[in-house]
Amino acid sequence: PDLQVVICTAFSDASWDNIVQRFGPTDRLLILKKPFDLAEVSQLALALTEKWQLARQARTRVTELAQSRADLAASLALARAVQEATADGLLVVGPDRKIVTANRRFLEMWKLPADAIAADHRTYRLRSVLDHVVDPDAVMTRINYLYEHPEETGNDELRLKDGRIIERWTGPVRSDTGHAQARLWWFRDVTVRRRLELDRAVVIERMAAMGRLAAGVGHEINNPLTYALGNIESLLESSAASGTPPPASELVERLQEARDGLARIRVIVRDLQNLARAEETHGEVDVQQVIEQAIQIASAEVRHRAPIVRRYQPVPPIMGCRIRLGQVFLNLIINAAQAIPEGQSASNRIEIAIRDTGTTIVIEVSDTGAGIAPEHLHRIFEPFFTTKEVGAGTGLGLSISRDIVAAHNGTLSARSAPGGGTTMTVALPHAERAPAATPPVVEPAPVSRRARVLVIDDEPLIARILQRGLARHQVVVANQARDALARIQRGETFDVIFCDLMMPDVSGIDVHEYLLREHPKVAERVVFMTGGAFTSKAKSFLATVTNERIDKPFSLSQINKLVDRHLELAR
Repeated sequence: PDLQVVICTAFSDASWDNIVQRFGPTDRLLILKKPFDLAEVSQLALALTEKWQLARQARTRVTELAQSRADLAASLALARAVQEATADGLLVVGPDRKIVTANRRFLEMWKLPADAIAADHRTYRLRSVLDHVVDPDAVMTRINYLYEHPEETGNDELRLKDGRIIERWTGPVRSDTGHAQARLWWFRDVTVRRRLELDRAVVIERMAAMGRLAAGVGHEINNPLTYALGNIESLLESSAASGTPPPASELVERLQEARDGLARIRVIVRDLQNLARAEETHGEVDVQQVIEQAIQIASAEVRHRAPIVRRYQPVPPIMGCRIRLGQVFLNLIINAAQAIPEGQSASNRIEIAIRDTGTTIVIEVSDTGAGIAPEHLHRIFEPFFTTKEVGAGTGLGLSISRDIVAAHNGTLSARSAPGGGTTMTVALPHAERAPAATPPVVEPAPVSRRARVLVIDDEPLIARILQRGLARHQVVVANQARDALARIQRGETFDVIFCDLMMPDVSGIDVHEYLLREHPKVAERVVFMTGGAFTSKAKSFLATVTNERIDKPFSLSQINKLVDRHLELAR
């Protein structure tokens, strides 16, 4: 098919139309009529040879271009497959801010329709993305800056309104000459990773805070313990010396003082247990109550530096984790106290204000301390940044506090001036809940029946106080769980069983497992008493068991109400 044919003829009856009709139209067939000049033949041969060579080169080039096109299509298909296979969102935007390409994960991450890339709705797409972020103005400012500086890269995190945390990286896409011809945006959902990191950091900072507070807490416990023990010892000594008890009025006064001191210790221990507690449930949180507990824990740190001024307005509850929010407020109060030198309490103050803006609860912790230098103010939320002396802090407190508040869809900010004190502001959204009708409170009728109560506790003094407090009932005490189980095996029946959780040999968990297996109805009557679940097994057990639980120290009125409730349910 590539052969060039020249027909040489001396006959005039050769017709081109006949030749075309016979061979078809072609550019490779020529007629040369005799006589002809040898120079013409030579030139024709050269021209036809050059034409043949050019045609062959063209065909080769077309073949190469077809192969290049196929290779390019395969490369694009592979690149697209890789782009779609990644778990990250990818977006490429041209210099005119029009989308060049984006993968499916990007659309899913920002909840955009599948045709969002094909359609020319740049404003709509950007608005849809900004609708998801917590601080759209700041995000838009950063986007504009990066487009105005096409050579710059950026790496930050975006917090979304639905609680997700998206890591964002962006940089120029360069041509072979190094010119920035587009911008790549890379998005990765790091929510789970950040939450795990926050969980670890929260525990570390919480333990560090407890360590810093340990000496002060010892002081807070020793003071009420001193006058509680002092009153009891003086009563014992005066009774032993005279042989008769003191007058009733004096006896009541001293016992009330001792009780008040011990009740104060109970509050301190409870607050410390809340701070150290590993299990972190979410629900409605009374902000004022959480702040008051933080003040109580930090009181030894605060007392010698400044009085606390409270400016509380009535506010609705918020949804969140009481323990973690307590850690935030404790950190802010301790920071405020440490900004004020010791021994100048009369001329300083720490003010805590709570107010409701209608959509958010705002908590402000202000101090009259040294303030924060302007060059440090923008860095105070950075991990490990601190201006405190060595040993006074980990540098994680404010960073973790900000993350905790952000996890509650809130914000933590600071304003300060050197010598003018500092104000830390926490803003948290209202709890989103439907108003529930308040059921009428029906006081249970007093139960007059005498209950049969079993107390299982390896501490004889605790068992004895329960026996005294439940004097109107028949109380059986077992200081060993085996003895208690033996009574049940013999057929003895009990309306209520108070069982200590942590006991040697046979624990409260073992007792419950045995009763569930052998006497399931009796297992329902067990009330667990605990001074703290320290093992993972005990923590897991308390988190899953449906039986009632009372924390030590408990009041005798609690115990009696529990017995009455069990009798009422048994009617």
